[in-house]
Amino acid sequence: MTENRIDLATPHKIHLVGVGGAGISAIGIILATMGHEVSGVDLNETPAWSSLMAAGVKVAVADSGDLFGGSDATNAEVVAHSTAFIPTDRQRANLENQGVQVLNRAEILALICAQKRTIAVSGTHGKTSTTAMLATLLEGVGAQPSFLVGALPLGLGRAASWGGSGPFVVEADESDGSFLSLGADVAIVNNIDADHMDYWQSMERLEAAFDQFVADAHEAVVCIDDTKRDAVAEERALRVARKHGALSVGESQEARLRVHNVAVNRLETTFGLSFDGTEIGPVKVATPGRHNARNAAVAIAVAIESGISPSDAVGAIAAYRGSSRRFEVVGEFNGATVVDDYAHNPGKVRSVLSAAKEAGWDRVVVLFQPHRYSRTKNQAREFGEALALADVVGVSEIYAAGEAPIEGVSAEMLIAATLDERPSAIAEWLPTLDDAENWIRSQARPGDLVLTVGAGDIWRVGRSIVDSPDA
Repeated sequence: MTENRIDLATPHKIHLVGVGGAGISAIGIILATMGHEVSGVDLNETPAWSSLMAAGVKVAVADSGDLFGGSDATNAEVVAHSTAFIPTDRQRANLENQGVQVLNRAEILALICAQKRTIAVSGTHGKTSTTAMLATLLEGVGAQPSFLVGALPLGLGRAASWGGSGPFVVEADESDGSFLSLGADVAIVNNIDADHMDYWQSMERLEAAFDQFVADAHEAVVCIDDTKRDAVAEERALRVARKHGALSVGESQEARLRVHNVAVNRLETTFGLSFDGTEIGPVKVATPGRHNARNAAVAIAVAIESGISPSDAVGAIAAYRGSSRRFEVVGEFNGATVVDDYAHNPGKVRSVLSAAKEAGWDRVVVLFQPHRYSRTKNQAREFGEALALADVVGVSEIYAAGEAPIEGVSAEMLIAATLDERPSAIAEWLPTLDDAENWIRSQARPGDLVLTVGAGDIWRVGRSIVDSPDA
């Protein structure tokens, strides 16, 4: 962290590099709402542009060499940057020599968190949905939350909000350890699964980080379920919950807030919920999957810990309508329902496909785009186990996300892993997005669920077939 921290309680001139990205754009909207003079640059205009300008953020497109050197940057008191754009040593020195503080995304977010009671939602997967559910719940009971969600909650209509008298609900990113810098008052852990192991190197280090995250907070809620097995506690999450006296949530017998009788019907999930043996359900959310039952239960747990009555919390969460790119219904094609999802690690993919299989469609057809060469290399077997849950599997080429290719690593590894898991599976490698779109058009049947899954640009395929069904 930067030593001479500014206090965001008073107005400052703040410049954001990478302002078009989901994380930094939401921060920009919050900073502008707080009363700061905010500017920002990115390499291209993005869908966030209109929301940024509506909030009063001055935005511009810049060449890569000018991102840290424009007039807005040099006139600012603070320059904050996304993880996609890191200043060189020379760029940093130039700014600091002019008295400008240079902060990364986690550091500027920590300064925002310092202004309110902060509820930070962490975990290997489920952060966005749980954050959106909790913000929806708190707004529904009149708690006036501020929030920052990594996707657009469809019922709230905005991904970032600031100014209410209630707490600040925020996603806490574990991928690079930055969640440890937020100073959360309430720590939420959805799960502790393997991901971003290029950073963490071992599950022991990852568990230790979540342990520290919970230890540093005043209160904690931990979902203790093993995401690979129904109604069984995962040892790492259970260890962290017990060590720090966190409120435990899940289907397993050890959970204080216990989920049971989960039923998924197409795009809706219902489940029973008991707290210390007393029934407080049933609960209904308009998004499918056992994982979303857990996410909703975690949001309810936080609300109860915050003094909201169980009945009010259960009633308010029924207003949740999902989030963009989280099992988002795109439309229909040839009688099939087309859904898009951001899932990009094995746990997320497994959750999405498990939900799809439970929900009652005739067949589940998945088109998956691997995200990063390193993740594909390190977790090919786990991806194969997850993808084998679908009836028909297509895998497009890897979305690099800025990584250089790794020799011998390709999307075909996931096809091989899928067939190893289920030799009878229908699985095909699709080198380009055009190939992927043609494949979907040939595969989709009435009554199917067609899923486009991945953190890159695979979403374009589903929208293309829905928007141009006769192409």
